[in-house]
Amino acid sequence: MARHKLQHDEAVTLERLLKAQAAIAYAMTLDGALYAPVFERLEREIAARRAADDIMARARRCLDDPPRQAAHAALLSNNRCG
Repeated sequence: MARHKLQHDEAVTLERLLKAQAAIAYAMTLDGALYAPVFERLEREIAARRAADDIMARARRCLDDPPRQAAHAALLSNNRCG
């Protein structure tokens, strides 16, 4: 069986993880739970990716809040070198 090797320049994106999950889900409908460990791993990777995206979105929203924008600007001006 030929295996596709992930090249160093190929990013593991959420989209690729979701496509892989769909492929494994389809394989499971044909072969049963044989691929369950792979499916579960993909579920964990997708959840982790979504959680990381979510925390970044929350951080950005935090900076969009006007009082916090002022605090952020103050931090930046205090941390400038020179």
